[in-house]
Amino acid sequence: MNDRAGRPEAREKMHNAGTIAGMAFGNAFLGIVHAMSHTLGATFHLAHGRTNAVLLPHVIRYNGTVPTKLTGWPKYEDYRAPERFQDIARTLGLPATTPAEGVKSLASAVERLRDAMGIEATFQSLGVDERSFLDTLPQQALNAYEDQCAPANPRMPMLEDMQELMRTAYYGREQGPPDDERAERP
Repeated sequence: MNDRAGRPEAREKMHNAGTIAGMAFGNAFLGIVHAMSHTLGATFHLAHGRTNAVLLPHVIRYNGTVPTKLTGWPKYEDYRAPERFQDIARTLGLPATTPAEGVKSLASAVERLRDAMGIEATFQSLGVDERSFLDTLPQQALNAYEDQCAPANPRMPMLEDMQELMRTAYYGREQGPPDDERAERP
């Protein structure tokens, strides 16, 4: 995929894909991946696509779990995101016998694609300064929460959820901040 980046045909395909994506999100709206990408990208001078690629698997996992406190959804009577992710995973030929397996398979597939494209997996590996990231985290979460894309997310996050998602995307799933930072988490 990367070897075709300079070819006119590859540029045309990217243009077409971007146009199709724009038509889709113009009709369906976006969610917290984009809300967080807007503020983090602007603050740390990160490309929007790379920022989305870092956040997306974490948000799939977040949205793929049923919230403990349910709110109203204008288009349906119950929370359906896990089943929708299961359907997407099935369509892609991924293991998805249960909604949970579908969510896990889909998030992992997005990570594999991101890695195959040579996109860094964390904000830390993108070179974002740790102290700056942690110092601005509360404001970043508030900015994302107030972003016009956030209300379209299937699961309405609390500010603490946004901070945790961003923190996880900074360090990675298996890592975390130093123990003194971790103790402050809810």
